[in-house]
Amino acid sequence: MGMGHSFHRPEDLKGLVAYDPEGDRIGGVEQVYVDDSVGRPEWVTLKTGLFGTQESLAPLAGARREGNALHIAHAKSTVEDAPRHEVHQHLTADEERELYRHYGVDGGYATRAPGSLTATLPGAPPERPRTGAEAAGTGRARLRKVGRV
Repeated sequence: MGMGHSFHRPEDLKGLVAYDPEGDRIGGVEQVYVDDSVGRPEWVTLKTGLFGTQESLAPLAGARREGNALHIAHAKSTVEDAPRHEVHQHLTADEERELYRHYGVDGGYATRAPGSLTATLPGAPPERPRTGAEAAGTGRARLRKVGRV
């Protein structure tokens, strides 16, 4: 799969279609979740299901962009079997841990404040990142939804 790409802004993911390591089409990027502490995209929701009626969260760790294609590090079946969560501004800490476990991805809990990942809309001004005791005291997860791309 090669080296992963660091996506710096939600807009970098607009209009992309995700593919798994075997080249199987998974679906279009719908929403972006960013790390509250740095504002960098960490996860996306992808249109999945027979008619693209469902959204599945997938990590950007190990992903790379080639033109309008987003090549992620996980099989299509893994994405489709991911835990489903309500689409809201923040994932809870438990929801986030469940997703990290499902994908076998290190959540970085040792280096980041709990409750620092959020979702956002590309082009929308980012929320002010929470830091230190402010982030740790909320009990919220670190992923914040930015919104639809």
